[in-house]
Amino acid sequence: MEWTDNMHNNNGHNIKQVNVKKDYTKITFYPDLKRFNMTCLDDDIISLFYKRVYDIAGCTNKKLKVYLNNELIKVKDFKEYSELYLNTKDNPDIPRLHKIVNDRWEIVLSTSPDGSFHQVSFVNSICTTKGGIHVDKIVGIIVD
Repeated sequence: MEWTDNMHNNNGHNIKQVNVKKDYTKITFYPDLKRFNMTCLDDDIISLFYKRVYDIAGCTNKKLKVYLNNELIKVKDFKEYSELYLNTKDNPDIPRLHKIVNDRWEIVLSTSPDGSFHQVSFVNSICTTKGGIHVDKIVGIIVD
């Protein structure tokens, strides 16, 4: 289905049977640059798109293979995703605790080089950069 005019118009659905060996979903994105007074996607926007693809790879089912520009993102779960933030390739001995609480909660706890509090959190696989009640709850349990 193709949407235009800020998703006000669509071309109707066009669903047809195809013979494929494996099921998959492909999303192609063509930004409406004019709508956002842009002439191109700048480096900040491109970086945000890349981050979001890595977020999806780290926060979804381990069986899901996520590609960006035909390249497989080599993050298979939340633990591997968190290691990107902790930079464990350069710092393999950084202390960290990984806990899968249940099928809805997974937590990684580590130290911060500057000794201050930092958090990266998600609700429904959407990054919550300012934290929230879910972060407050976990911090409260740890502090207690």
